[in-house]
Amino acid sequence: MTDKSILISTLLLVFFSVVIAVNAQREFGGVPFTTERDIELNLQELNTLFLYDNVRALKNRSDLYGTYIHALPIIDKPRKSKQSFNLTSIANDIAISKIELPKGYLSYLRLDDYQLPKGAKLFVTEVETGKVHGAYTRGNNRDAGRLILGPFVGSYVLEYNGLHESVEQLPFRLNQVYGHTGDVGAMELGYGTSFDCMININCEEGRDYGEAANGVVRIRMVADEGIAFCTGSLMNNTAEDQTPYVLSAYHCENPAGIDFNPLYDMWLFDFIYEGNSCANPNQEPQFVTVQGAEKLADWEDTDMLLVRITDPVPISANAYFNGWDATDDYLPRESHLLHHPNGDIKKIAQDFDSLRIDIDPRPWDNGTVTPSRSHYRSEFDNSTYQPGSSGGPLFDNNQRVIGQLHGGPRSDEFCTIAIAYSGRLSESWNSGDSSADRLKDWLDPLDLGVIQLDGLNSDAQEQLVEFKGRVVTPDGISISNVSVSLAGDQQFEFYTGDDGRFVFDNLSSKGTFTFSLDKDINVGNGLTSLDVIIITNHILDKVPLSNIFQELAADVSGDGRVSSLDLVQITNVILGRQSTFPNNTSWRFEPEVLQMSGSDISTSSVELVVIGFKMGDVNNSADPRR
Repeated sequence: MTDKSILISTLLLVFFSVVIAVNAQREFGGVPFTTERDIELNLQELNTLFLYDNVRALKNRSDLYGTYIHALPIIDKPRKSKQSFNLTSIANDIAISKIELPKGYLSYLRLDDYQLPKGAKLFVTEVETGKVHGAYTRGNNRDAGRLILGPFVGSYVLEYNGLHESVEQLPFRLNQVYGHTGDVGAMELGYGTSFDCMININCEEGRDYGEAANGVVRIRMVADEGIAFCTGSLMNNTAEDQTPYVLSAYHCENPAGIDFNPLYDMWLFDFIYEGNSCANPNQEPQFVTVQGAEKLADWEDTDMLLVRITDPVPISANAYFNGWDATDDYLPRESHLLHHPNGDIKKIAQDFDSLRIDIDPRPWDNGTVTPSRSHYRSEFDNSTYQPGSSGGPLFDNNQRVIGQLHGGPRSDEFCTIAIAYSGRLSESWNSGDSSADRLKDWLDPLDLGVIQLDGLNSDAQEQLVEFKGRVVTPDGISISNVSVSLAGDQQFEFYTGDDGRFVFDNLSSKGTFTFSLDKDINVGNGLTSLDVIIITNHILDKVPLSNIFQELAADVSGDGRVSSLDLVQITNVILGRQSTFPNNTSWRFEPEVLQMSGSDISTSSVELVVIGFKMGDVNNSADPRR
């Protein structure tokens, strides 16, 4: 393959393959209606979206070729109605539908106009595996109202748990189902799928990049047409204010031959996606995902793209803001590429010879020709790149970024590739006429005129603490679907599952928090005439209630005592005359509210047992799963 050949970009376009097992959205626990109440639904009677033919159509596409797996929509866009498919209302607070896909087929679900109110929950249950995803709640609400969920295996049931007037008035709509293309042009993607010649970042070859590697992220780019992999780097700026600028490649948002409409607010940035040692890990490592970005600048001549992450980067990401060198005609004596080939864990490639500035115009597979001197030309001595490596930072021997990977010659076996081309940061520095097409305005906001800057550690050194616990009845039975909230310097809401447990991790030891619990559903759960008799005997001093939790449960009126008013309200619920307690919730907890600070947690983890009791139920007959 000569230098005159057409070069390929290293973007990897995919409908995520089955190897990716981490969900795109944070889940907040809880139990769906179908599991919680052990109701066996005949799924064939649900309104169902059948997608078998759409999947077959993708497999028969003749234009899906090579290492590109084109991300194409597998359902039409919604028509005029708010819902592109109908859910079945089985109660005034439950709506369910089914999405039918081939067994083992992996897909993602995109929702638009997503703005769930307080207390509403959304679950996805895989029919094939029985795995429950969710709850997705108002904690997933975003300004743009777009949400991507998955991956899911095979067919799944979508359940909305929240009050609604009709299925046409739900606070979300299905926009798209994304799926992998099948056999045509397909390759395995993600964890453990890069070539054997790739070198893990925590091998000896990457020993000098402990900090800089923490600034390299895998990017999952969502668009109307599909989803794609690239690599990017957090970049420091002269204000050193930890603004999360990410440098990547222009062709990541403008892929070869694809009509691609990026949805930056849905882009996912995966931090610390790497193994702990040189050996490949036995299972996919845990990593931290941050969603959302806005485009700041791009320049096709140098294949430069700069975006800013819009969501806060958590302390647990251990982020590092990489330094850079924009010196003109800079030719370091050695260079290193950090990247995520094929969407795999972080790798490193090395070139021990002085870099060359490419003096020839270069044709690329999207029909563009990059001009002379716009790129560095590398010849790697150890390892190489692969689709998905696009945008990976090229470092000099001082661990400063000097460019980002564009691509190189096409090959059937990427381990044989030695030549790569990376857009030069010095050419992107003043590349255009405004801040929209150059780096200087963003990376030198103080206008200091510097052309070199070292990297910067984030404020990740403060101690992290974990707050967890379990919610149980006085008899020690776990209570599910309890809303557990943490407000203050950090905001969280979690729903307990069948085990009654909740956990809030990565809390700042410097933070202050208010902890509270709530469960206000199924007010009639556990209320029977026997409760009325027991409370009556207590009021008449015939048989006093035996413990404090019975007395607290009997006081449904909330006036601090057990009286005939409580009997009236309990009786009205049993007879169906009222569906709530006017001055109380369905369940109460001890403690119900707790104020604390991170410094109150003397160790890195604290566990709290919370007692919950069903109001009006004094004989403990309520089902804590409901």
